[in-house]
Amino acid sequence: MKYIGNKFRLLPFIDKVITQEKLPTKGTFCDIFSGTTNVAQFYKKKGYKLITCDIMYYSYVFQYAYIKNNINPSFTKVLQHEKDILKAKNKVQSSLFFKEDTNKENLKAVLNYLNNLPEEKGFVYLNYAPGGTSNSKYQRQYFKDENAKKVDAIRNLIQIWKNNDWITKEEYFILLASLIDAADFVANISGTYGAFLKIWRSMALKHLTLLPPKLIESNSKHEIHLEDANKLVRNIKCDILYIDPPYNSRQYAPNFHILETIARWDNPNIYGKTGLRPYDKQKSDYNLKEKCGEKFADLIKNADAKYILLSYNNEGIMSDELIRETLCKRGKAKVYKQIYRRFRTERDHAKRHYKVSNDKVTETIYFLKTIN
Repeated sequence: MKYIGNKFRLLPFIDKVITQEKLPTKGTFCDIFSGTTNVAQFYKKKGYKLITCDIMYYSYVFQYAYIKNNINPSFTKVLQHEKDILKAKNKVQSSLFFKEDTNKENLKAVLNYLNNLPEEKGFVYLNYAPGGTSNSKYQRQYFKDENAKKVDAIRNLIQIWKNNDWITKEEYFILLASLIDAADFVANISGTYGAFLKIWRSMALKHLTLLPPKLIESNSKHEIHLEDANKLVRNIKCDILYIDPPYNSRQYAPNFHILETIARWDNPNIYGKTGLRPYDKQKSDYNLKEKCGEKFADLIKNADAKYILLSYNNEGIMSDELIRETLCKRGKAKVYKQIYRRFRTERDHAKRHYKVSNDKVTETIYFLKTIN
């Protein structure tokens, strides 16, 4: 998934710091700004007990599917009620020489059924596709018509199944995670939903297809939270606290508003050229230069953790001096740096300015063992 600040490429760097500092290989790992859960998934695989958190609901969907959920669920009820899924599954099974795990087969059968639903002209088509907005004040092309109508059909049925109690919570969030990933893959954007492209990118012309999420089995009971990080930190305790706050002034809520709508499916009153949903309650002070320092200081002060790791880069709105000054109140900070290529959401243009002039950005991990 395309995401501001995505740490997927930096996982080896993060883990190198944890290994070099000889941090515990067991215990509780808290990823308190979870986003797409890449970091949390990595450490779930390593056997830690996870605590995750984010203020965006689409992140909560990923947290539930990939972190809280520890097994491949059976989808028993929906298979019983939707006879066509079972028929298709049995047909595929009879043609296979080697049989997969039954629950994995069930998930694939359900996804295949959803992929082949008749299209519907619903909220996404009527607000974010050329055909649906052709007679509106704002013409939008976030998705080609066919894909928008597929999103509507799939999302509507998933909700019907949930409302009828035909799928469990685990199954519900797994299907939602698959749909959000599939929709993002074919979205006509350069990186965020803050704008759509005026010409169709090649990926946007592909057919939307739900794929089975790669679920992680675990024996631990993991915690997930839809919450403000500074509120949560007062109520948790962990061995390792990993902090990856927003770096710049771009709020996540407006930049990923369509994914939030697909996740919530709440028919919001949208507005403006890009069809934004209201997001006043999801604004983060970490995106505001005049407030981020105070917010960060409050987080560090109230963290009940043996070790703290902060990811930040040299394009961030908090200065290195401010970060060091804040961290030193809890212990002596060590600093690790790595250069990587900037995450771009658009091509360069006259109005686009970067704090660092070239494509190379320095990612910094601040590490400390707390002493108070």
